[in-house]
Amino acid sequence: MRHPEHVWVDPKYAQEPLGDLVEAYLSYLGGRAGPVSPETTAKYRKSLASLVGSIAGAGEAAVLCALTPAAVNRWVAVQRLEGRAEEGIASRLSAVKVFARKYVFKYLELTTVDLLEKVPRISLVDQPVKAGLTEEERDRLLSPLEAGQEYEDVRNGAFVKVMLSTGLRYKAVLTMRLGDLNELTGEFRVVEKGGIERPAQLTPNALRAVRAYLRLRPRGGCDALWLTESGEPLSYWGGQSLIKRLKKRSGVKRFHAHLCRHTFGQVAIAKGAERALVQDMLGHKTDVMTRRYTGDVRKTTAAKGMARYGAV
Repeated sequence: MRHPEHVWVDPKYAQEPLGDLVEAYLSYLGGRAGPVSPETTAKYRKSLASLVGSIAGAGEAAVLCALTPAAVNRWVAVQRLEGRAEEGIASRLSAVKVFARKYVFKYLELTTVDLLEKVPRISLVDQPVKAGLTEEERDRLLSPLEAGQEYEDVRNGAFVKVMLSTGLRYKAVLTMRLGDLNELTGEFRVVEKGGIERPAQLTPNALRAVRAYLRLRPRGGCDALWLTESGEPLSYWGGQSLIKRLKKRSGVKRFHAHLCRHTFGQVAIAKGAERALVQDMLGHKTDVMTRRYTGDVRKTTAAKGMARYGAV
């Protein structure tokens, strides 16, 4: 269903190519809007390209008047049929809605209304919670690495333990710098999602693993913490390959980097951490995602609290 004529500041804007608008928007993100981090810009590029491709794939001209609630809802429905994760769909939808409202409507003033105002955001609160790695699964993942003496075993064990001990996102762990780590205390600084720098600290167990790795780490001028055996910084895909091999080796087929964040949050709640503290440790801006991460463990902990805090 097309938009009525009154939504256009000038009728000619209805025929503006979406591809051109997207490219102009990405340039805007790198300039007046922030600048926005490269990771966020890449997310917007992929999300908007996916929607434009969906519109074209439906046999429609990829112009601004095709940016309708019906087109967006169809795009969301196709992603679900393809088995995409609900969190990813919600993130992509959010990117598209921001483009329509903040850029096309508010900034460029091509329309008199937000074209996608009637498209609701996806609530993740009631979505099924991903169970964290069990103690047995963590043992299957880490035991072979702890027993190994090879460089990659020691490095990979330290890498996974850093993720599990801090709940940091994969990219933040991957880009850790040697100079930002205090080898005595385990304190360090990382750059998180959105280019936000914040402090973190390793558990004693994870710090021992990192120290063992540092004794084998190639020397040189490179400040990246995680290096290949030849002394090159571990790349994004190198780290993903590490995780893929570990998944196959351990037999824990559901293992992936982000599951370490869920595990961290759920273990912290089970140990008695307040949800507000878990929210801060995970770097969530609101407690909505924290509730998503901690789900059933939070409910179980609350139930146990009844016996402790009951009025009679």
